[in-house]
Amino acid sequence: EQTKGDPALRYTFRTAPLRNLKVAPAFFHNGAFGTLDAGIAHHLNVENSLRHYDPRHHNVPVDLSEGPFAELLDAGIDPLLRAPIRLSRQEFRDLVEFARDALFDERVLRFCERLPASVPSGLPLQLFEGCE
Repeated sequence: EQTKGDPALRYTFRTAPLRNLKVAPAFFHNGAFGTLDAGIAHHLNVENSLRHYDPRHHNVPVDLSEGPFAELLDAGIDPLLRAPIRLSRQEFRDLVEFARDALFDERVLRFCERLPASVPSGLPLQLFEGCE
């Protein structure tokens, strides 16, 4: 809401850090992608990803809106992201592995022991991928 209506602040929001992606339950500031692979693939071909985005394929709860993609496309893709980036399968796997593992701190797994069984509303917590 703090950026609403000010064109100079378009696309500004707090970006999630790249630390500990290995245990992240979802990706992007709004959880639009359920896997790191899908989040990285989105950035390799942003326009195609937005045109064909289906929240059901990304583990997004059905009650969440998929976003104003038409408005984003009409406003124009940033020139740095406009042209698709082509990677070989191995390059893609290497990139995902680097993003997943390079900034992973195993100490984060100790937080799993401290998670409560539920939140104050009584709903169960969705456990992180590494907390089982």
